[in-house]
Amino acid sequence: MKRSLFIAGLLVALLTAGCRDNSADLRHQAQVEALMQQLSIREKVAQLIVLTISREPSDSTRSLQDSLIRDEGLGGVIIMRGPVRPFIERMNELQALSKLPLLVATDAEWGAAMRFAEYLPYPRQRILGRLEGRSGRKLIYKMGRNVGRELRDLNIYVNYAPVADACPDPYDKSDGQRSFGSDPEMVGDYATAYMKGMQDEGIYACGKHYPGHGATTVDSHYEMPVVLYDRARLDSVELAPFQRLIDEGVAMIMVAHMSIPAIDSTGIPMSISAPCMKELLREEQGFRGLVITDAVGMQGVAAGRTPLEVNTAVYRAGSDMILMPDDIKLTIDAIADSVACGIWPVEELDAKVRRVLTLKANAGFFDEGYSPIVRDLDQKIADARQRDSLLQVRIDRALSRSSKPYIEPVGGDKTLVLDKAGK
Repeated sequence: MKRSLFIAGLLVALLTAGCRDNSADLRHQAQVEALMQQLSIREKVAQLIVLTISREPSDSTRSLQDSLIRDEGLGGVIIMRGPVRPFIERMNELQALSKLPLLVATDAEWGAAMRFAEYLPYPRQRILGRLEGRSGRKLIYKMGRNVGRELRDLNIYVNYAPVADACPDPYDKSDGQRSFGSDPEMVGDYATAYMKGMQDEGIYACGKHYPGHGATTVDSHYEMPVVLYDRARLDSVELAPFQRLIDEGVAMIMVAHMSIPAIDSTGIPMSISAPCMKELLREEQGFRGLVITDAVGMQGVAAGRTPLEVNTAVYRAGSDMILMPDDIKLTIDAIADSVACGIWPVEELDAKVRRVLTLKANAGFFDEGYSPIVRDLDQKIADARQRDSLLQVRIDRALSRSSKPYIEPVGGDKTLVLDKAGK
């Protein structure tokens, strides 16, 4: 009932605003502006929060999640690892509680199988980097479309992929498998192909880990990496794949928890650095999409800082959304109070919220007849497995013909390590 009244009010606002243009872009813009007029400052801040949804939450966690979605009006959630059905059932519950449809995200670098065992896994990006030429890019594009279909069927509209890090050969890190390779031009080409495939299916891609995490050997889940390259090297290697994604229209960029003194001489993490996000990414590289950082609980930024300090620093530095924060209510209070009192500009908040709402509007969330509830899950999984198995045969054949060698990491092959949160 609450959602019905809210949407009814939205439709009235649209009609009274004279929004009768048949253009989807104009319709979506009008939807966003109508919502901006209806949301309070506190509700706007809540739209910037991405809540973690993990498997088998306790009763107290479920109650807290329900409250945050129903009463605070959070804007998005991220799904972690586990069986797909409990997650989708939980998403259906939360969507029913939410006044506005939730923007659901996940990390699906090699497809939905990265999170859900019911799906077939595609090769890691390092393996895909062995594909050659135009035919290789076409296969990666088709993989992007298939992954997009997998996620769209589940009403997951954000994939925190592709990884656009150029990782040197031989690499000395457990997550080197997540990079397409060492050549920045090839990384840009293949990341762009993957991105376009997903976005052509209506799924928002996210280039990560800006401004380039490939040359680090330190895991930012546990401590902050420091990169000492000069700006000329950064421009030609680390930043080049991201510039390609930006030029080709990537929807989102994820900023890493790493220090690069050539970008910000204070030595703070890029994820709380205005010179990185506002000056380099926005002004120099011309990115106009949505900015998010890696999970704010990671020690690369969280060490020595309280959750509230991290969350507000990420907001002030230029991130549009706050990923997987603790102390959510306290954070909403702090940001909303600072904006309401004029300490932080309301224009900055409104710009962030418009970017979030525009993603939702462009996905059709506010169109008549849209439903965020996932149905016919078994059939959708079966269809995805059939599509993926056919494409995987083609990828395997192309890999078997590849003249590119497989590059072993330093010290032998390593298994991809994900922390307890699955990031």
